[in-house]
Amino acid sequence: MKTFILTFISVVYFSVAGGTSLQSIFDSSGPGNGYDKLVTLSPDVIYTGGLGIFEGNVLIDGHGAIIDLQDGSGIWVYADENYPANLDIQYCTIINGAYYGVSYGGTSTGYLTNCNFVRNDFGIKLYDFSDVEIKNCNLIENTVYGVGIYSELPVCEINYTNAWGNGEAAWMENCPG
Repeated sequence: MKTFILTFISVVYFSVAGGTSLQSIFDSSGPGNGYDKLVTLSPDVIYTGGLGIFEGNVLIDGHGAIIDLQDGSGIWVYADENYPANLDIQYCTIINGAYYGVSYGGTSTGYLTNCNFVRNDFGIKLYDFSDVEIKNCNLIENTVYGVGIYSELPVCEINYTNAWGNGEAAWMENCPG
């Protein structure tokens, strides 16, 4: 199973020409399904680059798409009491993040479901008072951790999630930093 997923990702990655900026798709997305931004991706396009969210309620609906962070920073969300932010991501593969695939900080919230986090430094990083649920995801060959929780303050619920081949461990709470 592990070999199949990585082979599939590699085949899809090299068989699709070009890429589309994730930021440009985010910028052109509007509200939908109760979200301030409903970002709908296509499975036959590779999306490139990271994304920063600092307010609003956002869903990235991947439909099986690949987001290649191209060894740059990943997708991050940061919130505080004046600017709440939520980021839900479903059905996508996030690869090649230099620091993380997805990071939640401040009082941000989110739900990650049916996603793959492959070859990032950290698959998922949580800081501050973030509150995130991870369900039905795969954390594969991330350099340091699949999930890294900085300090004891974030809330993270992990269900039905697989992790293998991550450098130091599958997950770590109270990571140094």
